[in-house]
Amino acid sequence: MAEAKRAHHQKTGDSFFYGDPAITAVLQAALRCSGEVDRAPLDRATHGFHSYPAGLHPDAAKMLVGLGEGPVLDPFCGGGTVLIEALLAGRSALGLDISPVATLVARARTVRTDETARTALRSRARAIAEHAKTVPLPRNVPEGADAWYNPGVIAELCAIRDGIAAEADKNTRELLRAVYSSILVKVSHRESDTANRKVEQSRAAGSTSILFHARAREYGRQLEALEAAIPPGELRARVHREDVREFRGKETFGMVVTSPPYPGVYDYLTMQQLRWMWLGIEPGSDSAELGSRRAFRLDRAAAVTRWRTDTLRWVRTVAKVLDPGGKMVVILGDGWVGNRSVESLPPLLEAAEASGLKVLAGCTAERWDEGSGGLRPEHALIFQK
Repeated sequence: MAEAKRAHHQKTGDSFFYGDPAITAVLQAALRCSGEVDRAPLDRATHGFHSYPAGLHPDAAKMLVGLGEGPVLDPFCGGGTVLIEALLAGRSALGLDISPVATLVARARTVRTDETARTALRSRARAIAEHAKTVPLPRNVPEGADAWYNPGVIAELCAIRDGIAAEADKNTRELLRAVYSSILVKVSHRESDTANRKVEQSRAAGSTSILFHARAREYGRQLEALEAAIPPGELRARVHREDVREFRGKETFGMVVTSPPYPGVYDYLTMQQLRWMWLGIEPGSDSAELGSRRAFRLDRAAAVTRWRTDTLRWVRTVAKVLDPGGKMVVILGDGWVGNRSVESLPPLLEAAEASGLKVLAGCTAERWDEGSGGLRPEHALIFQK
């Protein structure tokens, strides 16, 4: 690897970069864009539908997808940001994720619809919302709901849930479930999708049902915008609930664009607890989650060892389905657990080398991290098979 150069254009710290200058410029721009957490949400296609924690900024995903050619694989697809940008670029795509909430959101953001499907979505959402306003008592309340929701909100959420379950058309039902999922944190006492702190709030009677209907109408407009923006043809983005470490796909891809979990930063299962509760989804085993914060807190040495092993496993799997000459772009940050950093870059570089992938360019930006009270590195790298 060439000696890293330093730039001083980051507000929160230095940037270090190496490799092909033209590619490095794109990686730097993507990292800079990704780091602007207070940037206004991007209203393009379906990006604005359904919050999802720790996702790439859509502009960053667009830049990175443009660094290669052919079908795109995102083995940690989360809410589907990369998949949307692949579609908008006229590329087919496959997204993998072990989280059923992630796959729900990614499918909802990338689904192809016509006006008939969007009209059915809006019509059924309106009918369900109107009925939910009139239901006085909740039925089959999920355990623990009273700790996070006001009684009136619980009654409306139960009625909306039951109305969705009664929808006969499977495709419409799935769209409605995604809309329902999108409001579950908003109407709760939870501070945000990424902060599990309780903040008491009151909601007027009927406001949860009104929000559900309004979100469905907005979602319909976003789906229409997605259709208008995708180039003509039968392009699709498929989404599978699957662990990339166990992926045995036979097809190949010209490009991989992904941002895997950062080591020791989030506990994704805990972050989605309200959605497990209301959607009736089985979250799966804690042990399957890659790089969870609780694993590093429980046994740091074991977690670091497993992180290296898991990184090697997923990189090897991805390298096998890359076309010769295909490219892999990775955005990855270091972790911070117990007042100590967790380096993410060395395991990635070692895994890439062991898998026959060559580094073309890379960039590291130092970002301010509230948890550590200091600068924490974030990396963007591109490899070629």
